[in-house]
Amino acid sequence: MTNPEVAVAMLGIFILTILLGFPIWITLMAMGIFFGYYAYWDAERMGLLQADGPVEFVGALFNNNVFDLLVNQTYSVMANDVLTAVPLFLFMGYVVERANIVDRLFATLQIAARRLPASMAVAALATCALFATATGIIGAVVTLMGMLAFPAMLKARYDTSFSAGVICAGGTLGILIPPSIMLIVYAAAASVSVVRLYAGAILPGFLLAGLYMVYVIGRAYLNPSLAPKPRAEDFEGITRIQVVVQMLTSFFPLAFLILSVLGAILFGLATPSEAASMGAIGGLVLAVAYRIGAIHRGETTPDWMANGGRYNEWLFSLGSGAVATLLLYLAYFILRFLAHGLIDAPLPEARSFPFGPGIAIALSLALTLVVRFGRPAVPALDLLLPSSPAIRPLFAFGGQGALYGLAVAGIYLFVVGVLDPEQDFFIYHEMTWWAADVGFFVGSAGVMAWRAIDKQGLQEAVYLSVRTSAMVCWLFVGSWIFSSVFSYLGGHDLIEHWVLGMDLSPLMFLLLAQLIIFFLGWPLEWSEIIIIFVPIFLPMLPHFGIDPLFFGILVALNLQTSFLTPPMAMAAYYLKGVAPPHVQLIEIFRGVMPFLFMVFIAMILLYVFPGIALWLPTVVYGR
Repeated sequence: MTNPEVAVAMLGIFILTILLGFPIWITLMAMGIFFGYYAYWDAERMGLLQADGPVEFVGALFNNNVFDLLVNQTYSVMANDVLTAVPLFLFMGYVVERANIVDRLFATLQIAARRLPASMAVAALATCALFATATGIIGAVVTLMGMLAFPAMLKARYDTSFSAGVICAGGTLGILIPPSIMLIVYAAAASVSVVRLYAGAILPGFLLAGLYMVYVIGRAYLNPSLAPKPRAEDFEGITRIQVVVQMLTSFFPLAFLILSVLGAILFGLATPSEAASMGAIGGLVLAVAYRIGAIHRGETTPDWMANGGRYNEWLFSLGSGAVATLLLYLAYFILRFLAHGLIDAPLPEARSFPFGPGIAIALSLALTLVVRFGRPAVPALDLLLPSSPAIRPLFAFGGQGALYGLAVAGIYLFVVGVLDPEQDFFIYHEMTWWAADVGFFVGSAGVMAWRAIDKQGLQEAVYLSVRTSAMVCWLFVGSWIFSSVFSYLGGHDLIEHWVLGMDLSPLMFLLLAQLIIFFLGWPLEWSEIIIIFVPIFLPMLPHFGIDPLFFGILVALNLQTSFLTPPMAMAAYYLKGVAPPHVQLIEIFRGVMPFLFMVFIAMILLYVFPGIALWLPTVVYGR
């Protein structure tokens, strides 16, 4: 066989092996190394002909360029800055998922949308969109919403297929709406700017989510039996103020986190990796805040209550002083920024606390004395301190952390003074003495957060993030080895000549490419399609005058169908795994079909009006 024929055989064997159920990344690497060994075989260059003895012969067998390719591609993936954002976004999503935020979010949106037709379905779609945006993990979103919203919809006498379609379609939105892991992977494969790709995906993502909601509301309006209206007694006694409070405590924190991450990326304030790291920290803050709220309401019992909740009064006072000082300085910065916007007041010049190093610690210590000795004389102080017996020990842990932070800062200051003989240790040095403030407040907040967070949930989030990130990275390693060997054998040239020889118009090329991706979505997941098969089409885009960014958004829309198209609709199988036993798989398939047509409508609209994807990147970043 000629080399192009070997490349085609390589691709065919790979697809057959995947259909047999072998792991994707192992199959990619095995195929790449096996066929690469053949492609780079040169007995003379390898030294087989000059080998003197069995030891040299065996050594010469491993003198093949495919092993250099393996090492180089592995290093390239590990050194790719774009992929750094993947584990961070995954960690943010898994932390949010494990923090039990979604149940409150769904309940709040259900109340807010109670006057709309199919209000519970609309709330489920909105929750899926927001949660899928935060996680980007389709299986996690569909599974969690299948356990939370699907039984509630069935209990409210919603049609089974209708409810199943809502959960499956809403759960796949995370592929498209930024910050999407899929878009990061496509950007790395196509050498497209992640920032421009995120900007281009925002409007198509909201377009698809809007089409889903229009369909749900219209279908329920025409056929109310599919989604009966909620009973008035279910929401009796709920005031507008209560709805606003619930929105402020459940919807807006998660929405603010996502918009902050996206805003930092889109407006150039941070790279995707930097924004992802801040998103991961924000996810931890949300998880800690919601856990503290659950502890305060008595919904969970922290481990420190095992000893009866005893705590040291001095440590409690010190923690209270540190928390109060942090809140005062936070209010100070907020007021400064508001004043800058309203009366054009100058912003703080340095990224530090005002009034110099040590002042914040002194204020905290002063408040500590006020709390410790002033409470008997001023009972009103108790109104400003936590009253819950489960929360008060948490403030004592904050005082403990402040002392730890001061100790670490002292060690740092001593080391700096000893290692830098030209610097007088006792003379004020701004960068050095700020260490005390950093240690004090970071130690206090850090120990409080560590004590408050759900350790098991955090451990699971770290484990799942590492596992999924490793899978994505090894997929990249395997796919780049596979693609390099495939191209070296002439496979890319063969496919390119075949496609170009058909003399297709740009429209027909797009239809052919999207049709192939659509059918590949049946046996394969999006990661394999993006990493292995999409790069086959990328070199042909300039010939047809197609923008890689526009092509990527179109592919992202198309990949929604890979989770919704029977018989291999993975979203349906995720839902079936957690659905009540009486729910049949055929009912779920029947429910997702209308949403599948919504995806096709969105793709048609995107092609007819490409500005849906290209307008925002052009306006923000230029051509």
